[in-house]
Amino acid sequence: MKRIVGLAAVLAFLAPLVAGQDLGARRPAPAKGDASKAAPSQAVLPERYRRWLDEEVVYIIAKREREVFLQLQTDRERDIFIEAFWKHRDPTPGTPRNEFEEEHRRRLDHANKVYGRSTPQPGWKTDRGRIYILLGPPKSIEQYSNVNGVHPTEIWFYLGDPAFGLPTAFNVVFFKKEGAGDYILYSPTEHGPRSLIASSMGGYRDVSRVSSALSNDQAAYKELQELEPNLARQTLSLIPGEAAQPGYESLASTRLMAAIAQAPQKKVQTEYADAILKYKDFIEVDYTANYIASDSLAQVIRDPGGASFVHYTIEPARISAEESGGRYEIRFLMNGRVSDASGRTVYQFDKDFPLSLTAAELEDVRAQSLSIQDAFPLVPGTYTFDLLLKNALSKEFAGASSSLVVPGPGGPPGLGALLLGYGSERARPGPRERVPFKVGDTQILCQARKTFGAGESLVLFCQPHGITAELRSSGALRTTFYREDEEILGKTRPLADAPPEGVTDIQPLADFAPGYYQVRVALLDGEGKELARAKEHFEVSLSAKIPRPRVVSKVIRASGRGEELFMTGVQLLNRGDLESARARLEEARNLEPTRVDYAVAFAQALFRSGDYVGVRDALMPWAEAEDSPAEVPALLGYAGQALNDFGSAVSYYTVYLARFGANVEILNYLGACHLRLGNKDEALRAWTRSLEVSPDQPKIRDLVESLKKR
Repeated sequence: MKRIVGLAAVLAFLAPLVAGQDLGARRPAPAKGDASKAAPSQAVLPERYRRWLDEEVVYIIAKREREVFLQLQTDRERDIFIEAFWKHRDPTPGTPRNEFEEEHRRRLDHANKVYGRSTPQPGWKTDRGRIYILLGPPKSIEQYSNVNGVHPTEIWFYLGDPAFGLPTAFNVVFFKKEGAGDYILYSPTEHGPRSLIASSMGGYRDVSRVSSALSNDQAAYKELQELEPNLARQTLSLIPGEAAQPGYESLASTRLMAAIAQAPQKKVQTEYADAILKYKDFIEVDYTANYIASDSLAQVIRDPGGASFVHYTIEPARISAEESGGRYEIRFLMNGRVSDASGRTVYQFDKDFPLSLTAAELEDVRAQSLSIQDAFPLVPGTYTFDLLLKNALSKEFAGASSSLVVPGPGGPPGLGALLLGYGSERARPGPRERVPFKVGDTQILCQARKTFGAGESLVLFCQPHGITAELRSSGALRTTFYREDEEILGKTRPLADAPPEGVTDIQPLADFAPGYYQVRVALLDGEGKELARAKEHFEVSLSAKIPRPRVVSKVIRASGRGEELFMTGVQLLNRGDLESARARLEEARNLEPTRVDYAVAFAQALFRSGDYVGVRDALMPWAEAEDSPAEVPALLGYAGQALNDFGSAVSYYTVYLARFGANVEILNYLGACHLRLGNKDEALRAWTRSLEVSPDQPKIRDLVESLKKR
């Protein structure tokens, strides 16, 4: 027996319990994206993905898309990316066909069949094949293949879309250099008319001898006019009607060549690629390819009691709904994560925002957009706030990230970020409620995009912090509006006149011409010295009024303090401030003793503090409950093991495994407890099961083999 117990000593890694294990916890939301990782060499790509990247989409993939694709590690990730690549180019999303992909593959096939005939390289690599893939079939083609003294030339005429940087009409010219080989792309600047002229022997004509009064380029152009006047007119510029002279560079033609290459990239927003890279490990496979853009805003606002809350909104660019019984259902799932500078999770949450709309309401939402708003308390510190929004019915997702600074109570004087709203409302009398973007008795109406109509007013909210009594009596707030760095309006307000919860100012925009502006607020001391400054940009539109989003939000009764204590207590626990966390979580538990989540969080604080008896006392009311969360039997097992009460630990670990399924850590701890109790066979059974779940455990495997020999 002593030899078996002694064997457990080699597993020192099992002895230290991981304080505060949260075995039933949700998977955290993503932190910062890993886009900064070095891209792997393209040579390591499997052949089918290398061919897709370097042949199938080589002309239409954006630089950022290519960078992200090269950072993907598995074939599954690459397949998801390729699916998303085509989805984000689909002109009719939601239909079975992707017309863009079909047309691209038709162009690629045509280029290979037609333009690869007279050259050893595949058609897609030729200049004509590349232009055909990029622009499609031209409206017309002029061919000059049998003109005496002129190299074979083709002129393709296109109608362009200015939205993608293309002129409304333009030519693309190809010619056979020195009359041989495949057609290459002609440039008025690089090649010029002289490149199209050939002698009877097939070489270039020495145009410098045509006339001593003409430059080489002018002489070549004159010669080409004599040989083929219609062709000559189109060699100086690719833009029909542009005035151009021989020997002078056609800047419009040079820009056109760059615009043609960049046009496919302008047809797609590449944020989806970064979203795939950032969120691929945190969302289900069926969501991954369905990224939708969104706007977001997060604002820290201190309430009258001194607690700071994060008020936020996320506004997806597209709303998909599922018809059911004449109504349209939407179910948004929100996952949020707050992390500190080291990437450690300080707070996370999951929320559900279901919507049921009529057909008319759905059309209004799609026309005006949707703003999903909420608020939560946050302890002082500097953080990154990540949001992941999923539409559970359409399998679409959106993401957002922002930086947050929550000032402490004893910090120096400063200003929080400015909040710009398009309106405000007085809160209705009744029970006190915590509503997103509500300050005191005023509800600020805002959205992420800071655009205002010329007939609207801008609501500006500013919240100073660290204000001493002396500064409040002598200081001031200076608000200044700028347009293109030119001050157009300024006003000063004494701090003594400012409400403690913050300053709300309403600025009519009737006298603001359409354009881009900046508003700055400065905190001044009694001598006019600037102590802090905050600024924000906004736009005044040509429209008199901007359509505003439909708001969906959670409303929390502000009368109950337990929820705030619980959330901030968990945050302090995650930051390692055990003393403060324990005090808040105990108060929350005492205020609402029937809340099992409060009891679990309090027990985790007790466990990390080494109070294992306290853990038992806190969780004993739920020890036998069949609906208690996984943390209850896990923490009771940890506490029993830490108190050397291995029998009770075995009992609670067994309950955990029976109710919540196999868990490697629980199985390993169960094996260790059985070994301490002398139950070799039970220990061997637990560790064998652990290896079945997770084979990559060399120390456990060595232990099992050693036990089998005894």
